[in-house]
Amino acid sequence: MSDRLQVELADEASIEQLAGAPTPVDGRKKSAVKLIALLVLVVLLFALPFLINAYMLFVVNLTLVYAIATLGFDILVGWSGQIGLAHAALFGIGAYGSTIGVEHGVPFLASVPLVGLGAALIAVVIGFPAIRLTGFFLAIVTLAFGYVIVEGLTAARPLTGGGGGLSVQVWRLPGITGSASTYFLTAAVAVVTFFLARRALYGRFGRTLQTVRHLGPLVGSLGVSAVRYRLCAFGLSGAIAGVGGALYAQLQSFIFPAMFDFNLLVPFLVMVFVGGAGSLWGPIIGAAFAVVLVEVFQDLGELQAIAYGLALMLAIAVLPGGLVSLGAALRNSRLVGRLIGRGHAPGKTVQRVQ
Repeated sequence: MSDRLQVELADEASIEQLAGAPTPVDGRKKSAVKLIALLVLVVLLFALPFLINAYMLFVVNLTLVYAIATLGFDILVGWSGQIGLAHAALFGIGAYGSTIGVEHGVPFLASVPLVGLGAALIAVVIGFPAIRLTGFFLAIVTLAFGYVIVEGLTAARPLTGGGGGLSVQVWRLPGITGSASTYFLTAAVAVVTFFLARRALYGRFGRTLQTVRHLGPLVGSLGVSAVRYRLCAFGLSGAIAGVGGALYAQLQSFIFPAMFDFNLLVPFLVMVFVGGAGSLWGPIIGAAFAVVLVEVFQDLGELQAIAYGLALMLAIAVLPGGLVSLGAALRNSRLVGRLIGRGHAPGKTVQRVQ
């Protein structure tokens, strides 16, 4: 190698270092930091029952259950772009399915995947006739299916207890209270569900699903079946909703059909869009935001609904991409740029290094 070429390569390396170009070492460090942070988060998640009181444990447990259910809804709405409004009813299928199964001798841990599979099949059945519809028409058809499911739960009085409800046999770990047992199971299911969802949604399946969302039937020219992927989204969303419903029944210890009607569907929609549709952190942030708001405003009495609505409108107006986009919005703001000493505003040209 000539001396001149060595000098040029050295100059290029210096320019990249000066410009802040990432190096393989930096990438490995960032990956190690993310892994350590994730492990700390998981350890803290499972240590919470020993750090907080019973009421706060219930609030965190409810947040995790809602986050699981909202993830399923987000796969359908945010990732595949289908406004299917039977999600609350499928959530109820999971709750009633696991409770009735346990009453008939099915172990609770076995009933959770079974109701997930059952809810997935029902979701596919709902999605098949509605799959070629879009927008308002898809929303109305799936909402009608959800209404039929809730009314069916009410009518099946010998099996479900009808409108009077059904008591739930709470599953317990040996030597641990029922609330702590439910929390440990919910935390474990949440970790596994979000891990598997990340592998699927940030892989080939997720990329194809978003392509189907944006191109619709045109993806047929690429050899991709839009109907198949949309039905997969319905089934996956229903499965996660069913699992979440089984955990929700354990948390509430008493269920009745009216718990799973339109009044539950609206909070699910809020969690998806306020948290940030089409992201993994969105369901977690949206669920936490919705649960915390209810806790904060519970002493306002008749004004609670008004305060809740104003907070939601403010969140959506300030962050149209959801609360998950808050970090990016702050990083791109001029004020934060000045505070951290950033030398240029977004969109401006950086002078070339001489």
